Amino acid sequence: MSPPVQMLDWYRVDAWRRMRRVLVAGPALLTLGGLVVAVSFATREPASVRELADIVGLFLVAAGAAVTMAGMHRILRDDAYLSIRTDGVMLHSASLETFVAWTDLERVRWDGARPAILLERREGDAIVISHRFATIEAPALAERIERARRRTAMGMGDL
Repeated sequence: MSPPVQMLDWYRVDAWRRMRRVLVAGPALLTLGGLVVAVSFATREPASVRELADIVGLFLVAAGAAVTMAGMHRILRDDAYLSIRTDGVMLHSASLETFVAWTDLERVRWDGARPAILLERREGDAIVISHRFATIEAPALAERIERARRRTAMGMGDL
């Protein structure tokens, strides 16, 4: 009986660029809406103009909140990660899960020209990983996966 599969290391795909767009656009709309409402109270325009400004301001506040919530939901729903396991490497994204067993893996390397991590398999095309990861630079991650592959090939087990 083979030993149970264990996760040795785990890296989440960096979503900061996508989050930054959402966290700038949503609060900017919200702030603009609040500013429009505040100006409508401070101005001496006719009541109909102030009411219209209030409606536009409140719409902008609601739109800002909706953009932020929907955008963050979309980003957080896509839970993409790479895990180094005792039996191989797993790349998981919202719609796809790719597993490469250590026995199927010929070599792992960083390709600076692409820039991407290449999982070169014994048979078939290489798997290209072009994601950025939150806690590790891609060249260091490629080296970490390659070291795990070599250790497993030598029967050394854990990282």
